[in-house]
Amino acid sequence: CNLRCKGCYASSGNNSEKLDWEVFDRIITEAKTLWGSGFIVISGGEPLAYRSHGRGVLDAAARHQDVFFLMYTNGTLIDEKVAARMAEVGNLTPAISVEGWEERTDARRGKGVFRRVLAAMAHLRRAGVPFGISLTATRENCEEILSDEFLDFFFEEQGAVYGWIFQYMPIGRGFTLDLLPTPEQRLWMWQRTWQVVREKRYFLADFWNLGSCSDGCISAGRQGGYLYIDWNGKVMPCVFVPYSPVNINEVYQQGKTLNDVLEEPFFRAIREWQDRYGYAASRPDETGNWLMPCIIRDHHAEFRRILEMTEPDPEDEAALQAMTDPAYREGLIAYDEALARVLDPVWNQEYLGSNGRTAP
Repeated sequence: CNLRCKGCYASSGNNSEKLDWEVFDRIITEAKTLWGSGFIVISGGEPLAYRSHGRGVLDAAARHQDVFFLMYTNGTLIDEKVAARMAEVGNLTPAISVEGWEERTDARRGKGVFRRVLAAMAHLRRAGVPFGISLTATRENCEEILSDEFLDFFFEEQGAVYGWIFQYMPIGRGFTLDLLPTPEQRLWMWQRTWQVVREKRYFLADFWNLGSCSDGCISAGRQGGYLYIDWNGKVMPCVFVPYSPVNINEVYQQGKTLNDVLEEPFFRAIREWQDRYGYAASRPDETGNWLMPCIIRDHHAEFRRILEMTEPDPEDEAALQAMTDPAYREGLIAYDEALARVLDPVWNQEYLGSNGRTAP
């Protein structure tokens, strides 16, 4: 990656971590042929910095025209030429990361990044490429990024067509529990996000608070869900679960495929938890609270049980530190208990209420 953002989940730097092009291409091909996948997400580091055998992510999009790609990007490498190439391939949309207004974005991402993001959006508008925004919600900025002024600026003035909200996850570079949105903030974000969707008609999704839209957690290769492969080839249940039982390079060296990856005990155990929590339920009142869908953050005690039972490898030093830090474990479990006290009554009243009305 060409940036060093504070608290980045990927812990990426300006180094040589990358998948070989042939492996990258095979992953996409197998996702299509084995699973019928027509939608693939590329994250980073910075995807536009990837090069292998003279090829990059836009070459992958051009090669696989039967797939639609969403690419999370810091936007700093999108110039007029890159925007024109995106328009030419026609099957990739960039989701550009911002942390709030200029002061907050530059504080986390580096001086001048906010203005470079606006320049990238201008290039994309002129080229006719649909793009969105990617927002990290923290205890400090959640009200800012959900304000009318901020959302109107990016959706109306800059032309974003969608927005993803990622609530801060205490993983990666310089993680801390202090940036987690409080339970009360999370409830407010749930209320505010639905208000924006209903009243402003913006395509805005919060990956934690809108678990009711996805039938809960979508990690670990669940049907309709996904797996995450980092640029070293480590396969993980989710981009926010930095523990891996297997490396895709070794899988292919052994003559196996993505189907074999799905059978790893770590992934199976998470899918079994998903089923128990409600994905396999036939009635709404048989599910758990999908306002708390995330196994690593909202159900950390259960995640630790699976972690200890299946023993995947930590992705990096930060993941190892989190796994072995008693204060981290106890802090997240306490957070989950406080969260349940705030959100369980909302789930029971708004989604399972006796008045027959079901919330979104």
